[in-house]
Amino acid sequence: MKSKNLLIILLLFVFLGYAQQGNYKFDNFGNRSILLAGNVTGSVSDLGLTYYNPSFLAEAENVGFSLNAKAYQLVSYKLDNVLNENTKLSNTRFNGASTMAGGVFNLFGTRFAYSYLTKSNYNTDLNYNSYYLNDNILSLFPDAESHNAKIGLTSKVKDDWTGLAWAHKVTEDFSLGISAFGSIYSYSSASNNSHTVLSANSDVAFYQNTISFRQKSYGLFLKIGANYHFPKFDIGVNVNLPYLELYEDGRFSYSAVVAGVNPEYNKFVDNNFKDLKAKRKEPLGISVGAGIPIKKSKLHLNLDYVSGLGQYDRLVIPSIDTGESSLTPVAFDEKRQAVINLGFGIEFFLTEQFQGYGGFSTDFNAFEDNANILNLSAEENKDVTLSGDFYHMSLGVDWKLKWASVIAGFTYTSSSGSFANPYSFDTEVFNIDSNVDAKLKYTRWQFVVGIDIPILSKKINSLK
Repeated sequence: MKSKNLLIILLLFVFLGYAQQGNYKFDNFGNRSILLAGNVTGSVSDLGLTYYNPSFLAEAENVGFSLNAKAYQLVSYKLDNVLNENTKLSNTRFNGASTMAGGVFNLFGTRFAYSYLTKSNYNTDLNYNSYYLNDNILSLFPDAESHNAKIGLTSKVKDDWTGLAWAHKVTEDFSLGISAFGSIYSYSSASNNSHTVLSANSDVAFYQNTISFRQKSYGLFLKIGANYHFPKFDIGVNVNLPYLELYEDGRFSYSAVVAGVNPEYNKFVDNNFKDLKAKRKEPLGISVGAGIPIKKSKLHLNLDYVSGLGQYDRLVIPSIDTGESSLTPVAFDEKRQAVINLGFGIEFFLTEQFQGYGGFSTDFNAFEDNANILNLSAEENKDVTLSGDFYHMSLGVDWKLKWASVIAGFTYTSSSGSFANPYSFDTEVFNIDSNVDAKLKYTRWQFVVGIDIPILSKKINSLK
């Protein structure tokens, strides 16, 4: 049972890393935008405009520097009905979240903005060492006295964006803008499983299976935004163009060892591939939003559509030698469905110095098939899709000082549903089945603090 619980926990840890790539609103950027749950396509008023709608840059009030709200998050997983045995597993961790920084400046008589953000950042390195004997092992090795299982799983996703935005006020009520972000993306995972059995006559049987991959991609994300001021509300549109890949690289390796059982079953295979053809795809997205003033407060509405992606090979991996009479094909592909997300935010006027913020948004997962290390590790290269639908809520305040604006608040994210993903292997010697059939509940609390500081001349003038 310990080994099965471990595999469930491993799945829970990698779940978040994969979800970040299939959920388009998992993280938000910009101090006030975070507290409005990202529902600012038609009303953005902070540095988040470079990400949500660059046309609002033409109307930015202050030229200066902004530091994205620093977020720390408390993430909790709870799993009920593990293996239908009415048992429960849970895990809680505390760490930092994605960040953004940048500023606004005037040049050549027009307005520009620069920004840096960590779009995705997830890193896990899990290892487990256990001694156990069960009927499955004893049926294969009746004289077994000891069985040692070592299981390791690493997963790293990192996507850093550096961007420049420009905007132009076409008329008094109509503005256009464009953002260009350079993306440095890396995605890698490895799975390492080994089993050692010691029998009463001191015979030793050993099995090891190691799989790893790495994908690198450098490219561009372009965003085209527009907004128009009507007498009683503002409306904005932002188009996220498909990812333009400029550089790609992929690697894959697979090795397996079986020894000490019977010469008939002994084997050693080792496959290493470099400079593989790789592809990263991000689809077209269109967002529409509105900002509706209500006295001194404001209602923010948002609708996001992201198109789907037909099935494609994320890595083109040659057929590999697994010790069988013929080479084994390896599929590592991905497919996404179109998704529509809805959200709203409320900006409360409290006093001239204090504004309150709140928001809610849906975040539906687009994956139909997704490429991950569990697919490669599963028996017969089965499709193991990791995905989840999330719901985001936020609440916070903006404290306006003479020399700066201080933002503080929190966000809450939740997801629940069935969690059934096989992680097993079946060889002629070892047959260890670890199937997960459970109910998963995920929660995340983010605590955020940020600051906007005008440039020195603005600061001096405001203090006069």
